[in-house]
This record gives sequence, C-alpha cells and structure tokens, in this order.
Amino acid sequence: MNAASPLVMAEIHRMSESLHEDMKNNLRLRESAIGFAQRLAMIKKLGVVPGIGTAPYYIVVAERKGYPPVELQSLAHCLENMWLKATALELGFQMVSITSEMAQNPGFCTILGIAPGDWALMGCAIGYPQEKLSPAIRPPVDDVTRWLE
Repeated sequence: MNAASPLVMAEIHRMSESLHEDMKNNLRLRESAIGFAQRLAMIKKLGVVPGIGTAPYYIVVAERKGYPPVELQSLAHCLENMWLKATALELGFQMVSITSEMAQNPGFCTILGIAPGDWALMGCAIGYPQEKLSPAIRPPVDDVTRWLE
C-alpha cells in the first residue's frame, strides 16, 4: 500500500485536472460529470484514497485482456463473489474503482508484476468495519420485479 498509494493519488490529480479542462468547453460533460469531479476534489482534499491505507487490505484483481473483450464482466463477477463472502464474514467491503485507471501505469503494474495495458484491473478494500454494519434493507421481491410477456 505504501508504494501504490502515491501512484494512485497522482492519478487522482491527473484525472481531476484533465476533467476540469474538458468540462470547461463541454457543457454536456460538465452536467454529467460534476458529481465525479466533486468526488475527485474530496479525495484530493483528504490526501488519501479511501480504501488504500484506510483499510487493512487493498486487493487488486486482474484479468488479461483478450477477444472478445469480456474482462470487465469477469472482474465484476469476481468482486461480487468477494463482496458476498466478505459480508458473510461480517467484514467491510469497499470498491476502489480508481484501480481500473491504473492499468496503464508502469509503476503500479510493476508492483503487481504485470505488463501495463495487458490487463484490466479493479480493486477493493476489505477489513473489519469501525461500526457494526446495519442489516440490509431489501424491498419485497414483487416491488422490484417486472415480468415481460
């Protein structure tokens, strides 16, 4: 985490600057990306990426890129199962989505022992929550299911 954290924070700064430049001349982007821009600003102000160094474990999962390009689906299934297992073990789980942006970063990929650009990445943080997690609130199945005929 000590090696990864500054690389990820540098990417946050790069993304923030690039997004602000792009938003200056693109009203549609400005409207759709304002929430993301605010999250980047919050992380910059905190000086730490939530999950990297704030939880005991920062886990990066990787899937080699190929054809057809289904690596994002593979990573999503992997993380879903990790999330379910963490929840069953009463562990906290937090996605660290900035990890996907690190797939081209030579320094980050060196830490992982992979070639930049050859793999899709995603990450999560796992640890014991500071407070007991509240039970999930789930609506009745009939309220969220729609059958097509």
